[in-house]
Amino acid sequence: MIKTYKIIYLAAILPILLLYSCQKDGVHITPTIKAINKNFSISGFVLGDTLEQYFDGVKMRDYYGQVRVTYNQNQMAFVTDEVNMELRKKSTGETVYRQKFSIKDEENVVPKFYFNGLQFSNGYTYPAPQGDDYTANFYVDKKGGAGLVDINIEVLEYYYDSTKPDPIVVVNTTVLPLAQNVKPGEWTPYVKMPVPVATPQQSGTDLYPIVVVRDAQTKEYYVNKNRDYSTINMELPYDGVSPGKVQSMYMNKKPADANSFFLEYLDLVQLFPQ
Repeated sequence: MIKTYKIIYLAAILPILLLYSCQKDGVHITPTIKAINKNFSISGFVLGDTLEQYFDGVKMRDYYGQVRVTYNQNQMAFVTDEVNMELRKKSTGETVYRQKFSIKDEENVVPKFYFNGLQFSNGYTYPAPQGDDYTANFYVDKKGGAGLVDINIEVLEYYYDSTKPDPIVVVNTTVLPLAQNVKPGEWTPYVKMPVPVATPQQSGTDLYPIVVVRDAQTKEYYVNKNRDYSTINMELPYDGVSPGKVQSMYMNKKPADANSFFLEYLDLVQLFPQ
């Protein structure tokens, strides 16, 4: 009996059809593609649990972190007139989302979604800015480690010396705590971000504020024990200059090679604008 599967990404047509083709009189038979529809789109964000994507019961890929279509995934091949897509929790196999596509559709768009490991929703929700306040919350992924972390604004007092291997010479650091003892795998409450001010301790220096992540127990920088690797890019408030702003920072320490890591981070407010 010949098995057929109704939809596959164009980039995966050949291996999938070879995998699920059958033989008739010693000759491999593959399904006939009726149409290839362009403009397939899927976008969203997944954390806490991986989502598995299935087309008519055939698993295609896993999703974790930011979900987006790359160039070679933006077409869909139909062998029948309709196909069903499912997104399932990897931990339990539970289907959290279904969508049917038709060969007649000009566009095949999965609405932007947010999955927090437990619930599937059509967006990430966050409070509106209040006046001139800057507020932020933070999520440190457990995949990067289970230890507690501290997140601070650090105002670096420095001078530039081109004769040194590292020309940025930091002479003093003023620490402004944002979130302490952050437990990986849980969003922190929203915190108000202070204006990053500090008093220079010597003449001829400049001040530069950054947001950094540290190990809460050892106080070492979170990634490679290195300040630069442990810095996240955030907008900081300045008196009388900036309107209010909300930021929701997702962070994950990921392997760069056998001996080092890098810090992946993303502001979900930018990903899900209201």
